[in-house]
Amino acid sequence: MNTEKMKEVFAELRIKIGSLGYDCAGIELINENGMNILRVYLEMPGGVDLSDCETVSREVNEYLDSVGNVLPERYFLEVSSPGLERPLFTPEDYRNFTGKEAHLSLKGGRKVQGVIVSSDESGTVTLSVSGEEKAFSILDIKRGHLIYVKESGQKKTFKKIPKKKK
Repeated sequence: MNTEKMKEVFAELRIKIGSLGYDCAGIELINENGMNILRVYLEMPGGVDLSDCETVSREVNEYLDSVGNVLPERYFLEVSSPGLERPLFTPEDYRNFTGKEAHLSLKGGRKVQGVIVSSDESGTVTLSVSGEEKAFSILDIKRGHLIYVKESGQKKTFKKIPKKKK
């Protein structure tokens, strides 16, 4: 696979998704259990629902069919919201979630968890790990995502369905 060509395709996908009225939170091509998966994460005010994912999925599929052999021959396309444990892709993502807990998988296999202190334009992400600030280059971060932490007083978001009386 041509990495430069793939970056161009991902940049074009971001533009296409933006033209549909959605923010593209990130795009990743990963291999899980021997399957290639292209994940596209959407955001928009008010949240993303299934019909939003379907709309974007159709457009992304159509575009990817037109660009030729940039991606692996076989892959699965997944379009979704980033969820509570949102993946972090860019220094701006880390900056937007300053004060939140994050988990980083670094190149070389090391894993780190802490609170995001800062992220600068040069691509340095600083976490507070056990009270000590540690800086990491965005280039050394293989994957990063937020950690969901239940806040005190937070209510459950589902309703109990009453049992039918016989």
